[in-house]
Amino acid sequence: MTRSQQIVKRSELLNRRTIDRRTAEEVGRVDRLWLDADSGRAIGFTCKSGLLGSKKTWFAWAQVDTVGENVFVTINPELPPLHQPEQAVCPIGLEVLTDSGNKAGTVVDYLFDVQTGSVTNYLFKSNGWRGVLDGIYLLPVGAISTMGSKRAIVSEAAVSEPVQYAEGLHKKVGLVAEFLHEDFDKTLQNVAGVRRGAQNLAEKLQDKALEVRDVAQEKVAELKRQRQESASPPPTPEPPESDLL
Repeated sequence: MTRSQQIVKRSELLNRRTIDRRTAEEVGRVDRLWLDADSGRAIGFTCKSGLLGSKKTWFAWAQVDTVGENVFVTINPELPPLHQPEQAVCPIGLEVLTDSGNKAGTVVDYLFDVQTGSVTNYLFKSNGWRGVLDGIYLLPVGAISTMGSKRAIVSEAAVSEPVQYAEGLHKKVGLVAEFLHEDFDKTLQNVAGVRRGAQNLAEKLQDKALEVRDVAQEKVAELKRQRQESASPPPTPEPPESDLL
C-alpha cells in the first residue's frame, strides 16, 4: 500500500467510491467491511454496484492500494473473482455482554488502521448499565474474550468505567442549548450593530439636510437681493454744467 498510516472509523468508509487503480474505472461503492474475529483485522469489504446496489463484489483488504476520498484497489483481470471467506464477520450490532453475564450495550462501530487493517478499538453504545450514561464508548480489542455472530463477551472491568468516544444525547442537547444561547447573543449584538449603523446614518442624513437647507437659504437670499436690485429705479443723471449756467 502507498498510503500513510491513519486511523479511521469504519462508518467513514461506507459509500466511498471504489476505483480500479489499473483502469481508473469505478467499480462500485463500499458497502460493508468484514473482519477476522480471531485476529481482529479487516480482511476485506463488499462493494455494491448496479441497479440499487444489487451487485456485490468482494475485495480482500490486501487489494486495497489507497484510502482517501476514494478507495483504490488493485484488480488482476487474469485471476478469478475472490469470494468472502467463512471466517469474515461484521461486528456491528453485536450485543456486548460482560463475563459476569450482564448486558453492557451494543457494538455500533470500530476504529482501525487502514494500513494494516488492525482494529484499534470497538465502539459500543451503553444501555445505562451500572450508571454509565448514554453515549458512545471505547471498547479495547483486548477486552473481548469471545466474539460470535450475535454477541461479544467482554471483561466487566473494561466496560464498568469506559472512556467516552462521542457525546451522549443529553450532552448533545446541552451543546445545542449552548449554541442557541451563543447564537442569540450574537443576534443581539448584530441587532445592536444595525441600530448603531442606522443611528449613524440618520445623523449623517440630518447633517446633510441641514447643509442643503443652509445652501438653499443662501440661494433664496441671493435671489431676493437680485430682485430688489432689478426693481429699484435707475438713478437720475445729473444735468451737464452748460445747462446750469
